[in-house]
Amino acid sequence: MLFLIPLAFIAIGLTKAFEVCRRIAEPVKNLIPVDRIIGVAVLDILAVCLIILVCYLAGVLAQITMFSKRLHNVDAFLVNVVPGYAVIKSVVGGFVGDRGDEKPLQPVLVTFDDFDQFAFEVERLDDKVVVFLPSSPSAWSGSTIIVARDRVRTLDLLPHQLVSLLRVMGRGTSKLNIMKRT
Repeated sequence: MLFLIPLAFIAIGLTKAFEVCRRIAEPVKNLIPVDRIIGVAVLDILAVCLIILVCYLAGVLAQITMFSKRLHNVDAFLVNVVPGYAVIKSVVGGFVGDRGDEKPLQPVLVTFDDFDQFAFEVERLDDKVVVFLPSSPSAWSGSTIIVARDRVRTLDLLPHQLVSLLRVMGRGTSKLNIMKRT
């Protein structure tokens, strides 16, 4: 459920953005006969182009210092208020290849007395590592613990790949060569 809620918000947001951009592009229908399929397609293509342009301009604005500071404040607020936001942000960032200013959550394997557990490295201290132990099949909840550095092994996976493994309760792990040899 926690995984689907952000996707639903994205879908609703894109639908609304498409409707608004289509209304903006409607003056073009006087130039093109909209009663034909090509005319409707041109309006839809213009609406999508407007969405891409707005996203691009938002990205340019985010690079400006004044806006980036505000964006960082909003991001910090969401991390503190929305459960699982940091994990979702890291998974999406890893999926699209965006590393941003912050290091994304690194998939790791934590060794306990008689078992290992998948986890995400949150940060490293002097001789300890803060890790998030996600639940399975939902990686959006779990526990945060601090363990000795020698108990943590980095996995050769992106965050979204680990989430995929957790979704199927680890099925397919044996077929992967997931541990880095360091």
